[in-house]
Amino acid sequence: MTLHEEQERVQQAVSHSLSQVREDPWLAQRVLADAKGEEPVKRKISLALVLGIVGILALIGTAYALFSSQVAEFFGRHWNQELGARLQGGKIAQIGESVTVDDVIISLDEIVYRDRGLYGVGTVRPVREEDVLFPMETAEWLITAQEEDFHLEEDHSGPAAEAYDAAMAMVNKAKASGGKMLSVQSMPLKIGVDDGTMLMPGTIGFYDIDNEDGSVTYSFEASDGFVVNEGTTYQVLMESVVQQIQENGYPVEGTQRRYEWTISCTPVFMTSQDSETGHSAFHVTFQNEDSYEVVTPQAYRETGGMPLYQAVETDFTRELHPEWFNETGIKERTGGDEIVFSDHAILAASPEALFYDEYLDDQYTESPSGAIVRLVWIRDWDNHRGEFRLEKTALSGITLEEAKRQAESMITRLGLDSNRYQLEFALDMSLERIQAMGAIYEQAIVDGELLTDDDWTPYNYAAIPSGEEGFYLEYRPEQIDSTNTGGRYGLQFYVNSRGIVFAHLRNQFTMGNLAETPENLITHEEAVERFKKEIRQSRYGKDEHIVSVLRAVLTYEPVRAAAAENGMVFVPAWTIVYQDQQAARHDYECYALFNAVDGTLIDASFQ
Repeated sequence: MTLHEEQERVQQAVSHSLSQVREDPWLAQRVLADAKGEEPVKRKISLALVLGIVGILALIGTAYALFSSQVAEFFGRHWNQELGARLQGGKIAQIGESVTVDDVIISLDEIVYRDRGLYGVGTVRPVREEDVLFPMETAEWLITAQEEDFHLEEDHSGPAAEAYDAAMAMVNKAKASGGKMLSVQSMPLKIGVDDGTMLMPGTIGFYDIDNEDGSVTYSFEASDGFVVNEGTTYQVLMESVVQQIQENGYPVEGTQRRYEWTISCTPVFMTSQDSETGHSAFHVTFQNEDSYEVVTPQAYRETGGMPLYQAVETDFTRELHPEWFNETGIKERTGGDEIVFSDHAILAASPEALFYDEYLDDQYTESPSGAIVRLVWIRDWDNHRGEFRLEKTALSGITLEEAKRQAESMITRLGLDSNRYQLEFALDMSLERIQAMGAIYEQAIVDGELLTDDDWTPYNYAAIPSGEEGFYLEYRPEQIDSTNTGGRYGLQFYVNSRGIVFAHLRNQFTMGNLAETPENLITHEEAVERFKKEIRQSRYGKDEHIVSVLRAVLTYEPVRAAAAENGMVFVPAWTIVYQDQQAARHDYECYALFNAVDGTLIDASFQ
C-alpha cells in the first residue's frame, strides 16, 4: 500500500465524494487521534481545504423551549442511547429553513449544544420524485463491491449482505423510475460563537439514513473543544456537496456541486438546568495522585505568571511560490489551491495547512521519498517506540546541518518565524536504516498487523539509490506542548541531496503581540482537581475506570478571546497527561487541556 493509499484509507473511503480536494495526512492523523475511544461514530472526516464560496444563504433560527428534540431522538437511536438522553439536557435551536441546490432541497432542522459540542440533524429531499437519494454509506457499498474484491457471506446473510442488497435495491429503483442517482453530504465547515472568529473543527462525525418517503436524514457532531465553546449565539457555515453517481457508486464526472450557506441560531435549554437529563457519573479511581511530573516554562518558575498573546491566523496561500518546491514547471492547477507539476509532484495548500509530495506518475505511484517517509511512522509503534534515533549527521550528498538550513529557510519563506520553532525530532534515513525499517513494515503487513489491498506487493527498498538518503525533520512551535496539538501544529520535512522532497506543514495560528497579563493562573493542583471532576462527568463512562495522572504541563493554546472583537488569543493552559486502562495497555497517552486563566476545559480525550 502506498502512502497516498494509506491516507485515503484513513479517510474511510469518503475521498470519492470530495474528489476535488486532495487529502491532508496530518488531518487524517487527527481523525485517528480524536476518535478517543468513544462509541462508534459512523463516519469521520477532516476537511483540509476550503473551496471558493459558490453561494451563501443566511438562515436565521429561532429557539423554543419545552419540546422533544429531533437531534436527541436521532442520536439516541442511531448513534448511542446514552448520548441521546444526554442531549435532552442540552440547549436547542429549531432551524427549519431550507435551500434548493440543483436537484435537491436541503434543510437544517435542528441544532443542539451540549458540553462543547454542536449536534445537528437535517433533511435532504429530491426536487423530482423519480430521482433517488443515496446515503453516503449506501453508495460506498457499491464502490466496495467494485474495488476490494468484495465477497458476501456464503449464505448471503448478515450485515454486509443486507447493506449490499439495500444499495442494489436503490439502484433498481432509480432504473425503474428513470431518475438520477444522487448523493448529498451536508456538514459544518466553520463554526463561530457570539459572532467571533469562524473556525474549522478538527474532526466531524456524521451519519445519514434513507427514509421511506425518499428523503435522507443527515446528522453531524462537531465536538472539537477548541472550536465549539459555551456561548449565546452560534454561527455555522455549512457545506453541501451534491453529485450524481453511477451504478458502481462512483460520481458522474462533472456533476459535483458545492454550496456554502450560513445559519445563525440562539439555542436555549429544553429542560431545567438542574435536572441534568441524561447525565451519569463516570466511576473513576485515581492512582499516583501525588507522583505526577510537573513541567513548566522557566519564565513561570521565575515569576509565577504568563501573559496572553494575540493569535494570528496563518495563511500558507498568501505568498506561495510553487518554484520554491519544484522547478519542473506546472502541468495543471486542479482547483482548491492544488498544483500538479510536470514531474507529477503535487503541492496543495489551505490557509492552515500545506503539503508537498512526489509521485512517479499521474496514478499516484509512490516515489522513493514517499516510501521512505512512510517508514518513519514505525518509530511510534508500540514495539518500536524509542528504538530509532538520530545516529548519523552526514549522508550521501546531504548533512544534517544542510537539511536544517533548507527546512528553516522554507519556514521563513512561508511567512513563519523560524526562531519560534524548535527541532523536536530528527532521523537519519540511511540506506541501512531504510532497509531495516522497510523489513519491519512489510513483515507487519504479512503478519496482518497492517491492512493493505489484496494485490499488495512489497516495496523494493533494496533498490532505492543512495541519492535518496536524507534527513526527516519535525519542528514544533517552541511554546506549544506537542502532546495535545491534535494535528494542528507541526512542520514535517524530508530533505535529501535534491532538496526538500516532502513537506507536510500545519500551523493554524502564530503568536502575535502581547494581549494582556492576568494577575493569577490556576495551579497544577487546581488543574488536576478540575480534571478529576470533568472526567467523572464524561458522557462515555459506565464501568469503573482506573486513571493515572502522568504529567501536568504548562503550555500555550489558542482560544477565543473573552470579547469576540478581539478574535483569538494564546492563553496559558495546563495539559493534564494521563492514562486509563486501555491507554496503558496499548502504551499511549491521553490528555485534558484546561485554560490556566479561568480554569475552563478546552479539550480532552474523553470528550
